[in-house]
Amino acid sequence: MATQYFYCTQCHKKTATHHKLFDTLYTFSKTAPEHCPLCGGARDLRLTLDFQLGAGDAPFKVMSAFLPEKLDSWLGEEQEEVTFYPFLVVLESGEGKQFCWMPYWHVTGKDARYGQHAVCLDHSQFDSLIEQAQEKFDDAVRQDEEKVLEPV
Repeated sequence: MATQYFYCTQCHKKTATHHKLFDTLYTFSKTAPEHCPLCGGARDLRLTLDFQLGAGDAPFKVMSAFLPEKLDSWLGEEQEEVTFYPFLVVLESGEGKQFCWMPYWHVTGKDARYGQHAVCLDHSQFDSLIEQAQEKFDDAVRQDEEKVLEPV
């Protein structure tokens, strides 16, 4: 179970968000948190996640949260529109190590259903996967271009 709160970087006050995690991440992906109502200082979004298997329950600072520019939707079982919200959330541990966490939700009407198998990767692991995928894509494009340029 995840908990989230805002943390003032100036007066160190913690304030619960009183929203579901989906709503908090969605809003955070669009705009920065409001300033602290007590001192006017900047606030960070912090998450405590239960990763299991000893991966740590300490609070993580949310560095950024992203959604694709275009979301996929389809008609569900009861002819109700389902929209898929895959987030990329960059987290930072108290030691300064960054992770890429990828939770997702399926939203039907106003009901957001959490995807239970969200992956969390070290930032360098995530970069490695993206580089490998980009290289493979670039190789495929080059091969297609070479086929077009072959003499007939």
